[in-house]
Parts: sequence; structure tokens; C-alpha cells
Amino acid sequence: MTHLSNRQLRLERIPDPDGDLADWGPFAHTIDGYAAAGGFDACAALAHSGSASTLTELRATLFFVARADRHSGCSADVSPRVRDLLRRIRAKVAAGELA
Repeated sequence: MTHLSNRQLRLERIPDPDGDLADWGPFAHTIDGYAAAGGFDACAALAHSGSASTLTELRATLFFVARADRHSGCSADVSPRVRDLLRRIRAKVAAGELA
């Protein structure tokens, strides 16, 4: 997938958190989370704080989880966190909260 703005998101483009998570990684990369959060350190801090509340913050956090998962060799089960983030992202899109 290419980069998508929040306004370009549609529910059908967001992986189903209760389904197969095969497409979560490519979806996570539809945003440059580092740029969206203000750099690597800011993105890491956001992801580790658990404070993401806006659609952009949630997407940046998902991006960071994807990058961390890849760099760790996919050695940890990130699926519970991914499913939670996807649910929250889908809820924001469904509600039209696109900030």
C-alpha cells in the first residue's frame, strides 16, 4: 500500500481486528509514523506511553509497532496490541474523527 491520509481511509482498507492479521503490516506503513509523530524518539515515546488518542497518533503507534516487530525479528506476539490499535483506528474512521 502507498501512504494514505486520514481522509483517504475507509473501513474496507483497514484490516479486520477480529480476522486474519496478514495485512496489518502493510496497512501500518500507509503512514510515516516517524514524520507524523515528530521523529523517531517522539514516535517511540508515543508508542511506549500508551497515550495515543487521535487517529494520527493511533496510526503512528501502529507504524512503530510494525517497525519494532520487524527489527526484533518478529519474535514477540504483538497481535493483541495490533488488534486493539486496529479496533481503535476503525472506530475513529467510522465516527469520522479524522484528525
